[in-house]
Amino acid sequence: MSPMVSSRRLFIPQRGMILVIVLWIVTLLAVMAGSFAYSMRTEIRLALGAVERARARALAEAGVAYAMAWQLDHDASRKTWPPNGDPREWVFGDGRVRIEVINANGLVSLNTASPDLLKALFSGVGVDAADRDALVEAVLNWSESGQQQMLGRPDRAAGQLSGRFQPRKARFESIEELQQVEGMTKAIYERIADEVTAFSSHLGVNPEFAPAGLLRDLGLDERAVADYVASRAKAAADGSRPPPVPRTSGEGIFFGGRTPIYHITVAAELESGTVVKVKAVTDLQAGIIAQDLRVFAWREGR
Repeated sequence: MSPMVSSRRLFIPQRGMILVIVLWIVTLLAVMAGSFAYSMRTEIRLALGAVERARARALAEAGVAYAMAWQLDHDASRKTWPPNGDPREWVFGDGRVRIEVINANGLVSLNTASPDLLKALFSGVGVDAADRDALVEAVLNWSESGQQQMLGRPDRAAGQLSGRFQPRKARFESIEELQQVEGMTKAIYERIADEVTAFSSHLGVNPEFAPAGLLRDLGLDERAVADYVASRAKAAADGSRPPPVPRTSGEGIFFGGRTPIYHITVAAELESGTVVKVKAVTDLQAGIIAQDLRVFAWREGR
């Protein structure tokens, strides 16, 4: 056998092995390229999502500023946009904003609410009588003002001394503190979280600014609430005095008055479907006297 034939036979399997190696390398590169492309697409989606959330968050912040500017206008806040929780729609750029503004006097003050007002509120959200009374006692026992309201009530003082309650013995500084009160369940808290305030010390609730849901929880039926909300809207537009609230079984629940503190809820949505919600509590008194506005609370969510 000639040397040329022998070398040719050796070259053929070597060439096949090289082809297999090349194919493996090409496959490996293809897999690596695919993984890199998938990783890049994921990172791009995450980056775009972050950008969209940032845009929606900025739009929600703009909605808060927009609402505050309206409330600083005395005439507008009484006629065009009364702070009673009625939703307002605002279109800005490619986003839509839904805004609700409530003057704090239209909510139940955790620090100064009377036992009757708290009983009416808890009854309205479905707490039975036995649990309601204990929960009212726990809320009053939590704050300093509650301690003062219970002076002269031996039964409650005895309950406190027996260790039945572990109150903070200070004013509520946030709505979230309610979750620490004995007997406060998650369901009850979620029902009343938007109907109470910890930033204003007022008696009762001003029905002129109370949201419709709170009016229902305080004992008004659906028809009475609908009629009253329509009447107060007409009175605001006409610049006339607000109508009297329908009578309820409770006493000492409704009072007048207005505070410079506002609860503002904003839901901002972009065309992409990204939604950001902001709940803010602001003091506009400083804005009236040309100082920096104060923000007592700020919560974000989706």
